[in-house]
Amino acid sequence: MFHRRLILSSILAISVSLSQGPFNGYGIGDIQSWNSASSSGLSSLGLVSSYRQDISLANPTTWPNLKYTFLSLSYNGFESTLKNNSKNGYSNLQSAQLIIPIKNKHAIGIELHPYTYQKTDMIDTLGNDLIAFEDTLNLQKQFIQAGGVMAFDISASTSIFSNTYLGLTVQLLFGSSRQSKNLLVDKIPYSLSSRLNYSGINTLFFLKHYAYGFDFFFRSQLAISPLEAIQTKLYPYFDTNKNGYHDFAYNYLNPGYDFPNPNDVPGPDKSRLSNIHDPSSFSFGLSNIIRQRLQVSLEFQKSKENASKNEEIPNGFNKRVVENDKISVGAIWYPSKQSFKFLDNLIFRSGLFFNNFTIDNLDYSSSAELNSKDNVTEFGYSIGFGYKFKAIGNQIDFTYKSSLKSYEVSDFSEEHLRGFQVSISIADIWFIKRRQR
Repeated sequence: MFHRRLILSSILAISVSLSQGPFNGYGIGDIQSWNSASSSGLSSLGLVSSYRQDISLANPTTWPNLKYTFLSLSYNGFESTLKNNSKNGYSNLQSAQLIIPIKNKHAIGIELHPYTYQKTDMIDTLGNDLIAFEDTLNLQKQFIQAGGVMAFDISASTSIFSNTYLGLTVQLLFGSSRQSKNLLVDKIPYSLSSRLNYSGINTLFFLKHYAYGFDFFFRSQLAISPLEAIQTKLYPYFDTNKNGYHDFAYNYLNPGYDFPNPNDVPGPDKSRLSNIHDPSSFSFGLSNIIRQRLQVSLEFQKSKENASKNEEIPNGFNKRVVENDKISVGAIWYPSKQSFKFLDNLIFRSGLFFNNFTIDNLDYSSSAELNSKDNVTEFGYSIGFGYKFKAIGNQIDFTYKSSLKSYEVSDFSEEHLRGFQVSISIADIWFIKRRQR
């Protein structure tokens, strides 16, 4: 009974200290869903039109409807609150995108955006005391992970019939994350550090068709080259100056040099971790315009993780999302195409979404995935508005989104997520040879 209480208390202490949100430590991290405020304001999966009527910044098949070249930037703020009231928040540039329409029949575009986030900081707050050489040493365990995977998208679309468009996106994955397993000896870290450098290629296929007054959308995703990583393991050391690096630096706030000397240790050990992320998914969507300016939409997506679980991936949870079902409904009030009045150029969006995640686990003793699976459900809403200005249609969009994740079998129980996103899109007639005056 004593050992059971000790184990449960340790898990609770680690859970309390984890304020970044559990999904940051699952697999390769928390996969990002929305890159622009227009999509997130509608709770859209990126298929249906959400930026402007007949246009979605996340769906290349809608880009030929643009009249001008668009440069779009998006900024994101996020906060996660666990049931024990521990909080964490961060903000960052969410995407940078350039779209070039060609003669209202074709379009090309590029985009840079985060693919996953990995931000974890866990510490066993109970600690233990060890008596050595007549001194009492306080011991604590700590795990830190930071970084993630970035995506560079190259997209193109074309019209094959009057009401049918095809689109293709090649997604280049790259990035890095840093892990550190620390044993705090009187608050001085004895550190085992490693780095992961990621690379992989995904492809996304899009289809749009207009019929019977509805826009129908389809999207599929496959991995051309499943994500892999080069793992670099560093020699363990005492981080006496507490700067997180094995170096010669002397810190007056934490006096002392790292031990052993960096010149006295072997070089880093490198290895390749293959097939750590192999996603596949398909999505459907439909939308309809009511009274010329009101659009209602429905979307569904089913995703699956096909990669085998790799026990060498250094994460603190040893879990990953293996299946994910998403459904969203939304409504948007578009701006007037002809009026220059302030109210007629406002855009209003709102949406509801539901996610069901299936989480697996790995049994280290048998090196096999456990049969039992933990389910996580998420229900949320979003509201947003935008404003179209100038004759060429520059636009700024704002979105607030909120959701609640419920963990079926976990000490986290519930997680409340809140986010704020702002995007600005600038249009111009670029890449056209102007007549000399």
